[in-house]
Amino acid sequence: MNYRKRSIYLILGQVVSAIGIVGMYQANIGLDPWSCLHQGLSNVTGLSFGVCSILVGIVATLISFFLKEPLGLGTIVNVIFPGLLIDLIQGLRLIPQMGHLGSGVLMMLAGQTILALGTYYYMAAAMGAGPRDSLMVAVSRPLRVVPGTCRTILEITVVLLGWLMGAKVGAGTVLSAFTIGPFLQGAFNLFRYDPKTVRHANLADLWQAFQQGVNRAPAEQPVPENDAGEDCSQSQDNTEEDLPCPVEGAFRE
Repeated sequence: MNYRKRSIYLILGQVVSAIGIVGMYQANIGLDPWSCLHQGLSNVTGLSFGVCSILVGIVATLISFFLKEPLGLGTIVNVIFPGLLIDLIQGLRLIPQMGHLGSGVLMMLAGQTILALGTYYYMAAAMGAGPRDSLMVAVSRPLRVVPGTCRTILEITVVLLGWLMGAKVGAGTVLSAFTIGPFLQGAFNLFRYDPKTVRHANLADLWQAFQQGVNRAPAEQPVPENDAGEDCSQSQDNTEEDLPCPVEGAFRE
């Protein structure tokens, strides 16, 4: 897959994921598992919820890095853009807040479905995963379990830690902990994508590919008429160069 298509997948995944997260929040039936952990840490340390969120993200990223998960452009984008997109969507009030348990459960499930789809798109770009998703893949390898199962284990673990530190656990918290993993694995299976077999391009790979693209750009020269058609087709082929670390076998174009 070339740069252009991978970038589209990365951006599309962030937008779709943000819509799913807002849907889960607007379900109004409890914190999601990681927010439960952030609240618990805030109770114990006295730090703000946002600072605890950042610290948890840093720790998750470091663990993933030591387990040999690459840090790429997607990692940086996943840290910055979802929050901005979530604020934008909430500011536009595109998704109403639910007022009853039944409608809240349906909204929670819908949000998780959308989030799983967005996660697939941005991870299929193979340009680096966010802290939680990197941790999911990194831990699933030594445990030899599918990423969805590993995600469920992680979600339940962070809920228990948050609860032990005094965080509020609602129906949505428990529901999300047990269902987000199967939703993610369902999306991966649907698109025949296995995160454990994909090598993500790290920042060094992207910089090297960028330099190669710049160095490869030839100066404009007159083209003989009889060779114009051939040169044009070669030029089109060269614009479709793959990254050094393509997503092989992740999905079919």
